[in-house]
Amino acid sequence: MDDNASNGEDDHNEENSSDGGGDDDGGGDGDGGNGDETSAAESDGEQQQFDKSLAASHSYMGAGLVTVSGRSVLEAGWRGRVPVAAHTGAVFPGETVPMLLPNPHDAVMLNRAIQKDKLFGLLCPDETGSMVSGYGVLCEVFEAGVIAAAPGVGPQTLSLKARANHRFRLVDMPKHALPMHVYARMRFAEVRVLPEVQPGEPLRRARLAGLDSLRRARTPLDRRLRSMDAALTPWPLFVYDIFDYHRMRDLITNYFKSFMFERLPEEPVSLSFWVASNLALSARDRLALFMVDDALLRLHMELRFIERKSVLCCSSCVAEIARREHILAMSSEGVHSNYTNPAYVQAGTCTT
Repeated sequence: MDDNASNGEDDHNEENSSDGGGDDDGGGDGDGGNGDETSAAESDGEQQQFDKSLAASHSYMGAGLVTVSGRSVLEAGWRGRVPVAAHTGAVFPGETVPMLLPNPHDAVMLNRAIQKDKLFGLLCPDETGSMVSGYGVLCEVFEAGVIAAAPGVGPQTLSLKARANHRFRLVDMPKHALPMHVYARMRFAEVRVLPEVQPGEPLRRARLAGLDSLRRARTPLDRRLRSMDAALTPWPLFVYDIFDYHRMRDLITNYFKSFMFERLPEEPVSLSFWVASNLALSARDRLALFMVDDALLRLHMELRFIERKSVLCCSSCVAEIARREHILAMSSEGVHSNYTNPAYVQAGTCTT
């Protein structure tokens, strides 16, 4: 009885399981197909294009920042006393600099500067990264917010966003180089704004004014006219082509097309700073570009760096990290951006 009952139950279970399996398989095919289509539709609906403006807005600074009105217009040779602090690298004019100052001394000093002319300076390290180079950039605050304030004392913590505007050099440079940690906290220093030389067309003085109506940039006829102009000078045409702005701009535009940047600054000075900021270079090369006053010479040096096609290596162990063609843009400002953290550590990052 037990054996027969068990066999009967086994046969019955096998029949039910086989029938159920058939129903499951049939239902599974239908439901599975619909499920795949539904999941694919949901995945397509969930896919969103990455907004590159988020990184440029530095929204992680919080919503308490208030726009600071008024702007300061400075000319080459301007001298003044402004609060300065050390930075981890060279910051070029045009870059956005977010800062979080948890130190009450720095917050009070910079808050006073915001109420006065909104200017402060960031010092560039030398090629070793440990000593003060004597060069820096003036930044102008355009958004600021006091996170914590004590009654009768002033702000205890200050957050702000500033834009680098002018290169400067320290007026009173010591005979011996100072380590960067001397300027770890804000301190006043006398600075002088450096000039931004923008030479014009080198063949303008030699060319015939009567042929100006025929000149069109980057055309065969313009090339022939430039050859005629160069024949009146001691130098051949290729010498003038080396520092031809239109030629250099075309080469730079083609290089940055791979980074999905098609609209670059038009002015030579602004373009030279933008390229210097968005090239992955060593501290030595960045400082060399920062010290140059001539915009065309700076562009020429940047083209030489582009032609090298070097690799990105770790500064400590010299291990290869990535190649320059692996760089990609995650911000609307470029491949390089400045960021800060609650510990007042500022760093420039390059996405690869």
